[in-house]
Amino acid sequence: MKQKEMTEKKKRSISAWWKNEMTKLGRNKFLILLMIPGLIYFIIFHYIPIGGLIIAFKNYKPGIGMFASPWASYGGFGHFVRFLSTPDVWKYIWNTIALSLLHIIWLFPLSIILALFINEIRNVHFKKVVQTVSYLPHFVSVAAVAGMLTLFLSSQGTQAGPDANYMNEGILNQILLKMGILKEGISFLDKADAFRTIYIASDVWQSIGWSAIVYIAALSGIDQELYEAATIDGASRWQKMWHISVQLIKPTIVLLLVMQVGKIMSLGSDKALLLQRPVTYTKSQILSTYVYNMGIGKGQFDYAAAVGLFNSIINVFLVIMANVVSKKLTETSLW
Repeated sequence: MKQKEMTEKKKRSISAWWKNEMTKLGRNKFLILLMIPGLIYFIIFHYIPIGGLIIAFKNYKPGIGMFASPWASYGGFGHFVRFLSTPDVWKYIWNTIALSLLHIIWLFPLSIILALFINEIRNVHFKKVVQTVSYLPHFVSVAAVAGMLTLFLSSQGTQAGPDANYMNEGILNQILLKMGILKEGISFLDKADAFRTIYIASDVWQSIGWSAIVYIAALSGIDQELYEAATIDGASRWQKMWHISVQLIKPTIVLLLVMQVGKIMSLGSDKALLLQRPVTYTKSQILSTYVYNMGIGKGQFDYAAAVGLFNSIINVFLVIMANVVSKKLTETSLW
């Protein structure tokens, strides 16, 4: 009898739980409908392709398919061994890390500073204008940005002089030649040492406003009474910015920093491919461009998949480590 009663209780509890969950679904049905397109996107473009990673462990033959293709050497890890044995691989890894770190060092704090300054603007109309102007470059395509950089930084090597024709020079060279700063036009895009500066500067211009959106949203949620109380206590605008604004958005800053650290090895190939030249490969060849060249350029899909998988594993490790450090130091973490 006791066992029968316990079974009945379990059934009733399960039934009550099910009814409660169905009630919640009914209340949030419109939110769930809004979520479905994003869920479908992630399933199609992020989860289903995971099955294709098997080619990273095989000598892929397009004619017979990835499942029938033979396994790679070293128990399927042949492509990873080949990648780590490539003479220039550590140079590509360092180029990727260097660009990503420069991206974080410059863009991350500048976007926070921009958000703080925009938050301090009291004229609503001017504030909207500043926000719009800072957002707009984000919607310019990478190809257009690369074209603009070529227009600004190209050079035909014209020498300065009263009869010199500067029209074939890039805009920056025209200015510097006319001011007498340069004696001869310089093709900045052909300088390996200038690649990182050009890449990061254009990235900051294009992304700073868009990156500040999250911080502006966080700042808008701060209770205005805190600022009023600080004003009564005699705090200056700089003191209110540091002791109230920055401190209250610190959890947001930490979480976004952890996510940025997890993307160190995931630098996109688009801009690097468009800006790099053969003479700048020593600084411009990063892992993503290497994967593109080996996969799309040379048709070595199995090898390119192995390099991409290796890259992703490192990113996961970096996210975990950054999250652990953040949790210990700031008590704020992703999980």
